[in-house]
Amino acid sequence: MTGPLAVYVGRFQPPHAGHLHTMHAALDRHGRLLVLLGSANLARSARNPFTPRERAGMIRAALRESGVPPGRVTLRPLPDEFDATRWAAHVRQLARAEAGDAPVHLTGFEKDASSSYLHWFPDWTLDPSPPVTAQEGVLNATAVRRALLERDEVPAHLPPTVAAFLTRFRDTPALTRLRAEWMALQAELAAWDGTPRHERLDLHLSREHGEDCVWLARRPGPVGAGLWTLPATPLSPEARPAGAAVFAHPARSLGVPTTAHVVRVAAPPPGTRPVALARALARPRQFFEDHHVILRRRLEVGAGRSRA
Repeated sequence: MTGPLAVYVGRFQPPHAGHLHTMHAALDRHGRLLVLLGSANLARSARNPFTPRERAGMIRAALRESGVPPGRVTLRPLPDEFDATRWAAHVRQLARAEAGDAPVHLTGFEKDASSSYLHWFPDWTLDPSPPVTAQEGVLNATAVRRALLERDEVPAHLPPTVAAFLTRFRDTPALTRLRAEWMALQAELAAWDGTPRHERLDLHLSREHGEDCVWLARRPGPVGAGLWTLPATPLSPEARPAGAAVFAHPARSLGVPTTAHVVRVAAPPPGTRPVALARALARPRQFFEDHHVILRRRLEVGAGRSRA
């Protein structure tokens, strides 16, 4: 199919009636739509409860239910980079691969600082869509997640196929774990006094039995239970490791915003075990928070491909 391409970027955690309204409006104005599923490289969490496959399935089902021919919409996973320049470059790459030489129109609606990306593509036509409101105000996925995780409710104003998926999801072990994570995160945020937090992350690489390995721990929970993690040590604001690589993106932490100071260490940190580097790199969604991104970025630096 040729003609202009509309691009819609979002996390869709989960997709709701406002998202579907934006998709329909874009399809009414343009021939085809590319939906980019953000945070596709992150583990299931209270912030991102649904996998890329689950979100794509909900969106396809809702569009099909509303009469949209499947050939008009393409869905692609979009990883988080915790770096605006890298993220925007990936969006451009995916859009250009789908659009070819056709014009690109960027759709979405401005709700808060997280929507600033709508102005990062000045060579594309910005084609915003107004937000959809209900009695409770502007529809948003945060409120849907809160209802599901805090009150075990499936809210109104969801496409029927999405509501059906969430109803089934309520009976899964995944939701039981996410509810415990949600409660722990809310308690952590409630107890936070606003003081900036810092942590040291230890990165150890070695050669084990002929394989390059990274030494990782497993999160004990309830936040990120069972996920791979670079071992972390809390830091006081004045204790900053010399020569550390700093990762301070405001969205990198699930709970209280925390700046990470990543240090290469000569010996395996306590509580870690070696994981084949190729295996670790191939499984980003088994890592806690942004630790896979950090590992990949530090390896790029070691290979001389990046200064980040």
